[in-house]
Amino acid sequence: MSPDFRIDWPKPRPKSGRIPYRSRFNRVSAKGTMRATSIESVVEPMKKKKQSAWQAWKMLMLALPKGIAAFITVAAGLSVSLPLSVFLIGLPLLAETLVLCGRMMETERALAAQWRQAGQTDGEGGQGAGDRGWRGWRALLAVLGQGRSYRGILFGLLQLPIGIAAFVTGIAVPIAAFAFLLSPLAYQISMGWFSFELFADPIVMDRLLPAWSGFERSWLAAGIGALFVLLLPLLFRAFGRMYVSWISAVAGPADISPVPADREGAAAFSAEKLPEPRLYA
Repeated sequence: MSPDFRIDWPKPRPKSGRIPYRSRFNRVSAKGTMRATSIESVVEPMKKKKQSAWQAWKMLMLALPKGIAAFITVAAGLSVSLPLSVFLIGLPLLAETLVLCGRMMETERALAAQWRQAGQTDGEGGQGAGDRGWRGWRALLAVLGQGRSYRGILFGLLQLPIGIAAFVTGIAVPIAAFAFLLSPLAYQISMGWFSFELFADPIVMDRLLPAWSGFERSWLAAGIGALFVLLLPLLFRAFGRMYVSWISAVAGPADISPVPADREGAAAFSAEKLPEPRLYA
């Protein structure tokens, strides 16, 4: 005797035309989300803050280690992959080198764009990074035919000298500003401990301020240093904009592919799980 199978299908929607409370809530919340998004798109530009001088200084200081890492990646990758390309073994290595350099460049471009657009949150800067998953050997070798992939090599070669210049600027500028600010203290230490006239300059000081003593000249230098310290945020923002301009020039426009409408609809449809039929034996 065959077993009796019974299939419990989900109950159909009532014909009264009344939408269940949960579905109505989802529709209302979706409309509210769209309306809130439209309002936030208008109000958000008004809430943007100034570009952070502290973040600009950190960006300048981190440019050197990033430049060293990018230069080592380019040098090691090219020195290994180019000689082996004759035997077709170095082509995947060359493609992987281009991919790694491109990832470094895109990460730096995302951080630079996040600092330039001061109103963004921490999670909105890397939208142009794309999917970093494995796509197969064909996709890896297809990188060799893309002109944008070779921008990473240019970034790896030029980021090191630019990183050195940015690091030296980030160190030397505040040190010089505070050194001028502490000129009276330095004058007292040099005269009391070493009997050395710190501001005895026959070329500049003796011609410009011949009647001033060394102590008075030190206070003039302190005033210049105080002005210099007050201008440090403006200077670091200007240096940060210069660095961001370099990153934008070498990286080019962001490669962001829009999501198709049918994919968005499928994702929204799959978000609501339908009940599955249950089989009873």
